[in-house]
Amino acid sequence: MTSGHSTFPAVVLACAVAASSPAAAQHSWLADWASQKQDAIAAPAETNPFVDPTPLSFSRIELRRSSRSERALQDATTRAYERLIGANTSRSLLWTGVETANPLTRSEDYRWNALQDQNLFEATVRRAVTDELQALGLTNVRLGLANHDIDLDRPESWAEHDALIGDFVGAGINVSLDMHHFGVEDRFRTLGPDGRTDPRASYYLHPEWPDYFARFAGAAFARYGGAIKAVTLVNEPETTIGFNSEMWHGGFPGWGSAEHDVIYVERAFQVAIGAVKARIAIEAERRRRPQDVVFMHTEAVVTKPSRVAFDRVVRFFPSDLILGHRWLMEADLVRFAAAAPSRLIAVARLKPETSHTALDWLALHYVGAEEDPVAQARARDRLVERLRLLRELHDDLRRAFGKTMTSETVFAADYYAHNEDAGAASGAWLSPEPQLYAAQVQSGERVGLYPLLMAYYDRYRLPMMIGETGTPYYSYGARWHQQMLLECAAAMEQGVPLLGYTLYPLLDTWGWEMGLSQPRAAAVHNPSGVLDLDRKPRPFMEALIAALSTQTAAARIDATSDVR
Repeated sequence: MTSGHSTFPAVVLACAVAASSPAAAQHSWLADWASQKQDAIAAPAETNPFVDPTPLSFSRIELRRSSRSERALQDATTRAYERLIGANTSRSLLWTGVETANPLTRSEDYRWNALQDQNLFEATVRRAVTDELQALGLTNVRLGLANHDIDLDRPESWAEHDALIGDFVGAGINVSLDMHHFGVEDRFRTLGPDGRTDPRASYYLHPEWPDYFARFAGAAFARYGGAIKAVTLVNEPETTIGFNSEMWHGGFPGWGSAEHDVIYVERAFQVAIGAVKARIAIEAERRRRPQDVVFMHTEAVVTKPSRVAFDRVVRFFPSDLILGHRWLMEADLVRFAAAAPSRLIAVARLKPETSHTALDWLALHYVGAEEDPVAQARARDRLVERLRLLRELHDDLRRAFGKTMTSETVFAADYYAHNEDAGAASGAWLSPEPQLYAAQVQSGERVGLYPLLMAYYDRYRLPMMIGETGTPYYSYGARWHQQMLLECAAAMEQGVPLLGYTLYPLLDTWGWEMGLSQPRAAAVHNPSGVLDLDRKPRPFMEALIAALSTQTAAARIDATSDVR
């Protein structure tokens, strides 16, 4: 094992504030750290601009009290997390994650394979990485599969992943496995008579994809379930669905296309159907061989204040379908199916956009995308059929296994500075540099992590974690993560159960600046990893570890020269 690194402390700190529920108390040490940090950074002369966050004040966001059933669900998930990962220490809070994207580019001429790009199929590289992780005390890792390399009819095609997961688990790493990160298998590319891709029958729109994904997830869980601690079914579904319209797998139909909303909805239903069927397949495996596991529902938490429909409906729509949100399970589909399409559209148009429900949005942007009344009626019927199918699948999961898609599920919120790309007031581009973040929040241009966490928690009422966050401006890495952790603590102190925080990615990446829409040869190296290209910890990690140390007086370092 590599030596010479400080490690994240495993001792429990005394809580400085009263948590509002057993779930919210899961990381009382974090509330204590946040209180001490706030006091420390209140004295500007003592702060390090590369390490220390900027004091921020948010308007308090009041949450309704969770119902008894919601509290029971949260506490059951929290207990599962504690059994598998641990409780009330920085080690049980902190995660990192291996980037696993493998989409086809927009032109379909290049397949990304992030695991291969990071050389993680090489045993010597894995050993170097796991040694560094253990030395850092960072022993919880999100890891995905290069699905396109695995053929369910060829057992030998799992071999590289067997070695990868086996080495991480064997090194004492707690692994959370993504069943589907980014990227659809080649088998779902359908060619038309002209030899070109038929986009309406390809990738997520291929009618066989949901059942195949369920079969794949069941097989992967049967293979790795005894070794892993957590599962993500579909990573960032809103990103997955939206980016396929512009960046990946042919970029159909384009974000500016009049068809975009219709295809977005169709894709969302396919992904949701696949996700629920995958959970059913996994639960069938758990019945055959009982295994303790938590599920991480990862989603990019975003806001586009200038786009009311996006902020009110679209950003939540894929997760609503996957998690079985109340509107889906309680909608009066008989009444909706009997209504004239023109009436559905007219009623939605009469409402202010700020009060639109998901069904209003669907009436306008799916049914109303058609101009001919007969075509509108077909669209209405198609929509009702998809809603009923998905609702039946949620009911099947409950009847067969006594579970819902929210059982044992943590909502993992992924947040980067570029999640907010335009100023809330000005609409101007927001620079993602960490040293500008606080001023952008205080000016009202940026919403910030805390309000976004509160919004997503208020909608889904699941225990929360940060599924991804980081910055390519790595000199400010310790500052960025402490800024985010302060906001996590603020949410937790108001009753949000906060279980995990993921420093992402573990290793440097390529191509994020253009959304993996072009081949790697055209991509830029993104120096955002916890480990650099030589698989060594970036200097900001030492500063971050010291800042989170319980021995604050003795362990703090003057890291200015190290992190610049």
